[in-house]
Amino acid sequence: MSVPVSYKTNQPKKLRQLMKEKDCVICPGVFDGISAHIANAAGFDALYLAGSGASGSVLGEPDLSVITSVELADTARMIVNVCDAPVVADADTGFGGPLNVARTVALYEAAGVAGCHIEDQTFPKRCGQLAGKDVVDLETYLERIVAAVKARQNPEFLIIARTDARNATTFGGEKAGEEAFEEGVKRLKAALDAGADVAFMESPRTKDEAARLVKALAPHPCMINVLPNGLTGNYTIDDCKRLGFKLAIYPCTGFIPAAIAMEKSYTALRDQGSDLDHCGGWQIKDFFERVGLRASWNFDREVAERTRSDVNPKKYEEMQGHDLF
Repeated sequence: MSVPVSYKTNQPKKLRQLMKEKDCVICPGVFDGISAHIANAAGFDALYLAGSGASGSVLGEPDLSVITSVELADTARMIVNVCDAPVVADADTGFGGPLNVARTVALYEAAGVAGCHIEDQTFPKRCGQLAGKDVVDLETYLERIVAAVKARQNPEFLIIARTDARNATTFGGEKAGEEAFEEGVKRLKAALDAGADVAFMESPRTKDEAARLVKALAPHPCMINVLPNGLTGNYTIDDCKRLGFKLAIYPCTGFIPAAIAMEKSYTALRDQGSDLDHCGGWQIKDFFERVGLRASWNFDREVAERTRSDVNPKKYEEMQGHDLF
């Protein structure tokens, strides 16, 4: 019997297997139940829980360290439960010191997440695309990574080490150059030595830097973050493969187009008196079907059929007192 919502236990192993089989595992961003259903139905091998999208969707706040580990883990659990694809999740800075990092990893593992990335930004952190961010010292960063590695109960749970040194204020911010790039490579080498499974530099500035990064950290796998018109560049899937990245996350694939579509529809209702032209001919049932209606109905039907065939309630309804003892 298929279950429309179910806890997944094998997702870290599944993600690692995908990384062995695929040139590059593509992970579009999801941020709520609707996006999770639609991205999963599109057939992607893995999904990415974007902290930026979740912060906006769950809290109505920009990505400025307002969302907590518990809120992200709860969002992750819901997404994992409705998806077949393994989920990689944003874990920001780990939300504090080593004990906080350990608790974050425990929450994410319990939610069924396949892996998470932890970064070296100072707290409060901000989206890696925003100016004014900075990084902690190397030792503090490595403590976060060691805490994550030590805390995980499933050795296949993926620990992804992220550095924001490339665009950090300490190394020049928007004007940062080679020194910042080399600092990022240094930090990722140290994080891999500390037990991280994957390296993730936020926003290498050019394809040449991206290629140098992958080469410098080989044979360890690297992840790339691609945002529309962002600091890294508008890399296609083929670009990510050619550059040698093993994982590629596209955080904004869901929430930016969704926000644009909602703006248009709300504006039309306000200014033109109807939202009909922006509903694509859908009825409410079409929406429900995108978020699991068929699976839910099938489950209800299968439960009813099995109850009648295997248990036969009518037999018990007709029992008399002498039949009970």
